[in-house]
Amino acid sequence: MNHVAIDIGASGGTVYLGRVTSETFAVEAVDRFENFPVEENGRYVWDVETLERRIVDGVAIADERANGLDTIAIDTWGLDFGLVTDGSLLRNPTSYRDPEATATKDTVLETVGKRRLFEATGITNWRTPNTLWQLHTIARNDPSLLDRADRLLLMPQLLSARLGGRPTGEVTIASTTQMVDPVDRDWATDLLAELSIPTDVLPDLEGPGTTLGAVGSDVASALSSSPDLVAPASHDTASAVAGLPLTDDAAFLSTGSWFVVGVERSDPVLSDDAFESGVSNELGVDDTVRLLKNVNGFFLLEACRNAWRDAGKPVGYDRLLAEARDVPSRTALVDPDDDSFGIDGSMPAQIRAYCRRTDQPVPSDRGEVVRCLLESLATKTAIVLDELSAIVTPSPNRIALGGGGVRNDLFCQLLADATGRRVDAGPVEATAIGNVLTQALAAGTVPDVETGRGLVADAFPIRAYEPSTDDGWGSAKRRLANLIADD
Repeated sequence: MNHVAIDIGASGGTVYLGRVTSETFAVEAVDRFENFPVEENGRYVWDVETLERRIVDGVAIADERANGLDTIAIDTWGLDFGLVTDGSLLRNPTSYRDPEATATKDTVLETVGKRRLFEATGITNWRTPNTLWQLHTIARNDPSLLDRADRLLLMPQLLSARLGGRPTGEVTIASTTQMVDPVDRDWATDLLAELSIPTDVLPDLEGPGTTLGAVGSDVASALSSSPDLVAPASHDTASAVAGLPLTDDAAFLSTGSWFVVGVERSDPVLSDDAFESGVSNELGVDDTVRLLKNVNGFFLLEACRNAWRDAGKPVGYDRLLAEARDVPSRTALVDPDDDSFGIDGSMPAQIRAYCRRTDQPVPSDRGEVVRCLLESLATKTAIVLDELSAIVTPSPNRIALGGGGVRNDLFCQLLADATGRRVDAGPVEATAIGNVLTQALAAGTVPDVETGRGLVADAFPIRAYEPSTDDGWGSAKRRLANLIADD
């Protein structure tokens, strides 16, 4: 079977061709494109028309290479959504990094409180502009927009609908909105009513592997076939976790613009300890729950590269990592989730300002900035993993790492050292693999997730990184914990 996985993140998208049989599993990238928020009428938004055009171009490449396709599925980052009426998009979706996305956050917290939010949704998100914050802001500040809408579609479903798929909801990405009950696996309508958020625009929620119908005639005309659209585990992290060869002794770490570290479970954890630790329950494939925390990830590094490029000094990752290797260890640390790191302004300047403000040595060149970021990300991940280990049994003794971080040898070793756990790095394209796996399950080629993960483990290389005996990481975790506490 020939499957196309379209994985779109907050900085770029990739179209993959997957070929799956009952005994083999192969995935290859066939097209890549950039995806950044654009400024439009005073808002940072996603350019949906351009995304749609790039998706169709990539699918056409995959169709030609495979001589016909069976299914197509789209996964994206979470949080953001489009409002449509009669199938037409009312305006481009706001990016969660837009400063106005959390305009009424304080009102939400004053109305229902953090504990009520956690009990109702299993999510402890007080910083990132989840769908809940954005929708509440619209309901308060621009209610006419909701009055005109007949459907809210999260980004994967919005894009699938524009390709001809049935407009619906999918449970893994819906669970990231802070608007879904993780026990019932459906919208938390009582909570939304308390916040005066209308629920008539919310779509029905369906599980990963749901068929959404054949592509529309406009898309089919560009192809040699008429493949079905499938809802995969459409949150990119849900797909990434599905694509990792997980076992009961492993935590997962999905690396991209965001880092997501967690463990896979059969049921949500809604205990006092979970609430105090700030973990979230997001839904996964095969009725699983991903108990996790989000960390602002390689967005920071990519923003630095953009700043250096804009200054006329473009640089590749290999050169940056080579420069970072020669820098002394753990000189300065930053909290990747500090509110001072934003979409506006030079990221290297923001990092230097943070170090100056916290009385640390200030990184002066690119290597020092990159070393600071990589060690900070490894240390923050170690802190989060310690928090998770305190509330689940058994405590994970290794990390299954997927995403772009797999290619970063320096980061992988720093992660093993900081956490004191073996890191099994790979596959790189875990998100695409999980997306294709979901499609193969829907097609009946693979009978279950466990079998699919076995195929993945046999098909893709995994590199192990053992932790060093350097005892300085305990001090680094305490330093960063104190910086976080002072925020």
